[in-house]
Amino acid sequence: MRILLHFLTIALFLSFVSCNEYDEVEREVGYKGKARLNPWLAAEKFAKRYGHRVKSSVGWKNPEDADSTWIMPISVLSNKTYVDHAEQWMRNGGHLILIVEYASPGDDWKDYRSIVPEIQPPLQQMLDDAKVKIEATGGGSAGKILFEGKDYPVSANSTSSVADGKKKAGVFVSKQVGYGRLTVLTDGRILRNRWISDQNHAGLLNALMDSSRSTGSVGFMRGSGLSLWDMVMEHLWPILIALTALIILWLWKSLVRFGPVEPAVPVRLLRGYDHHLEALGDFQWRLDKASSLLAPIRALIVERGQRMSARVGRRDDDFFGFLAERSDIPRDRVFRALTEHAPADPAILTRTTADLQRLLQVIN
Repeated sequence: MRILLHFLTIALFLSFVSCNEYDEVEREVGYKGKARLNPWLAAEKFAKRYGHRVKSSVGWKNPEDADSTWIMPISVLSNKTYVDHAEQWMRNGGHLILIVEYASPGDDWKDYRSIVPEIQPPLQQMLDDAKVKIEATGGGSAGKILFEGKDYPVSANSTSSVADGKKKAGVFVSKQVGYGRLTVLTDGRILRNRWISDQNHAGLLNALMDSSRSTGSVGFMRGSGLSLWDMVMEHLWPILIALTALIILWLWKSLVRFGPVEPAVPVRLLRGYDHHLEALGDFQWRLDKASSLLAPIRALIVERGQRMSARVGRRDDDFFGFLAERSDIPRDRVFRALTEHAPADPAILTRTTADLQRLLQVIN
């Protein structure tokens, strides 16, 4: 404990010394509130500004006939049910925009490595039917995107690539599928809050929304957010370190120091329960030959035995003989067990007690 006090004193002294000089550093911390949780918030507000009805969903939500466009990460389409709903809605006239990389919720100001999600077999089958191929490598960068005969300056850079079989693989593919349209964008940063105002990203988003053949709502799906463990490691680690240090300090103070094992103190035999009973019986025997111990059980047997004989119509018969018949004990032993005032020795007391227990058991 003394070492800890010295350490705290030195740390306090150094903190006062270091207060004389400091440097001011400006650091971008990014958005706060909704914009920190929803990477498509700026795109949603942009769509509302241009007269579109907007839907926002954290997890999967079935596209409806009243929806014209849905923007979602490919990681959302994780099973056959979701893929079937999305494909049927798209082929009936909807515009499905899939984002491959940089589509998960997170801080745009935090440097994080792009990860290409694993494409599940149902989604792969849908892409194969549409003759669209996504590769995990070979993406490169793009300074412009050609869409419906117009070039849109962009700043796109991804590790994955997408192709429709007609053109060279790149970062963008959009084609008619059935009565609808399928668009695949490998770099989701074009539509995220921090970068949507760069180049002509907003113009590309507006062109994508207007390209749908149907009129209706525009939906933005965020997919799964950060895990609880990721949030704890990002925001709660200082508290966890302090709590761990306090626990270690408490254990260091409270635990028994290492040393020789102390022998266990044996229980004294005189404190055992059987010795208490033995001492009590010896006392009663020396006091009145245990007659006070036998009196309550004798009175109980006589009372209940008389009630039993009355119930069976043998009230006037020999009471001791009646009990002897019921208990298979000789009549003289029944008589001695109920009338003998003080047994002559411990052996007779043991037999008398056994006979009384047998009689009480039969009566009960």
